[in-house]
This record gives sequence, C-alpha cells and structure tokens, in this order.
Amino acid sequence: MRCAQFRTALSARLDGEPTSLPGGRLDKHVARCAGCRQWLEQAERLHGLVRTGAADGPSQEWTARLLGGLGPVEAVGGQAPDGPEAAER
Repeated sequence: MRCAQFRTALSARLDGEPTSLPGGRLDKHVARCAGCRQWLEQAERLHGLVRTGAADGPSQEWTARLLGGLGPVEAVGGQAPDGPEAAER
C-alpha cells in the first residue's frame, strides 16, 4: 500500500470522517514511516489553525477587502442591499 492511501485515510480521520483503513493499521504505519509521521504532524497543525480561524470567523479587514473586490452587489429589485448609497461605496 502506498503512503498516499494512508495519508488520505489520516486526513479523513482528522476531519472526523470514516477512513478506508482500520485505526490500528494507520497508527502502525505512522509509527514506522517518517514521511507520513511528518505529514500527519503538519496536517494536525494546519487542522488546528483552520479550526481556530473558523471559530473566530474572518477579520473585519479581510471581509472589507473581499467585499471591496466584489464591487457593487445589487439585491432583487435593482437596489443595493443597504439602499442607493451602498452602491456608491
């Protein structure tokens, strides 16, 4: 079995999804494979960062940049969501 298959199963386990391999087999492989062990450590760090960011939500600055990049957004009926002045922002 290739490391890519183990990494797919490890990723699923991190996400709380069913894995294609038994947990014991995954653990044994990670214990013996330095590459997959390093991959798992990085994936766990990234998973933690993503969960922390998701809990806090995007920053106000990020949201403003995103909305600014979209340009004016029209609601149903042809008016901007916050009235005519919102389209001028």
